[in-house]
Order: sequence, then structure tokens, then C-alpha cells
Amino acid sequence: MATIVEYTDAKKPTNAYPDRIISPRAPGLCCYSKMEQIGSEQREEGWSFIYKRCKKCGFTVRQVVARDPRVIIKKGSRFDYQEMVGGQN
Repeated sequence: MATIVEYTDAKKPTNAYPDRIISPRAPGLCCYSKMEQIGSEQREEGWSFIYKRCKKCGFTVRQVVARDPRVIIKKGSRFDYQEMVGGQN
């Protein structure tokens, strides 16, 4: 799954969502209380995710919020559906 976030300390943090986000390589102490959602929920390859960015330092993460179960149970998937739902094989 591709990302629009570039992690680097060599460039100034920049929010050019939805095209590109430049983020510091590591979070700061401010990130625990200053994160905000950028844009709306997106879906790609069976994953639903949102981008969150620190209002103070610009650190950005992609947070997975859901996985489409239809992708998991597709033939050839490496996941065992019964194992995921707690059933016996």
C-alpha cells in the first residue's frame, strides 16, 4: 500500500494533502495531545485508514481503522478465517 507521507528531517514539515505530506521521522512529546485527522477515511486494498498529523510539529501517521473481511476470506488469502473469529479448525 503506497503512502503520501515522506519521512525526513532534512525538509520542513509540510501538509500538501492529498498529494504529499512531509513529516519528521520521529514523533515529539507534543504528538500525544495535538494529533488531528487530515481529510476523510480512505479505502485501499481492503484497508480503511485515515491520516493523522500533529498540529505542532507536523509528525504524520496513517492509522488503519478497519479491514474489509471479504478480502480476508478470499481464496488464496494467507489468513485463516476460523482462526480470526475464534472458531475451531
